[in-house]
Amino acid sequence: MHVEFSYNKEDVLHALRYHFLQRGEIKVFRNTLAILLLAAITGFFFRVVTPNALIGIIAMVALIVWAFWYLLPLSTYNKAATFKDKIKLGYSEEGLLISTRASDHQRQLSWNNFTQLVETRKFFFLYRDKKSFLLIPTSAFENEAARDRFSDLAKEKIS
Repeated sequence: MHVEFSYNKEDVLHALRYHFLQRGEIKVFRNTLAILLLAAITGFFFRVVTPNALIGIIAMVALIVWAFWYLLPLSTYNKAATFKDKIKLGYSEEGLLISTRASDHQRQLSWNNFTQLVETRKFFFLYRDKKSFLLIPTSAFENEAARDRFSDLAKEKIS
């Protein structure tokens, strides 16, 4: 079976945000920022933190959140030429066969190359490791039955 697709930039950016926000170190960092912000606001109400310090902390937190929410996904998107190309994806019991419009070279990936499958409303994330994944839009499939067949096959092969 085979599908062809191009990536939608906004959808990919949302998928990358999802990926980054699910990472353990980002969760720890996010929680640390929330605690810092709460401590600063509490300190302000108890007159331990000055208004200028509070504004500085809020600005710093906003800048960091903006970097994680906007800059990190955008820089990843811009670095990966794959997201800007048309993808041809063949799949079978043996694995995946991937080629792009820009290259005549086909890449064969066995299902064993993948360690985890994450399925969202708009994408299949086929993880090779914690940082590397193949992103397949659910809209690439001609109908829901084809999408479900791919999902069942991937779930069966990626344990």
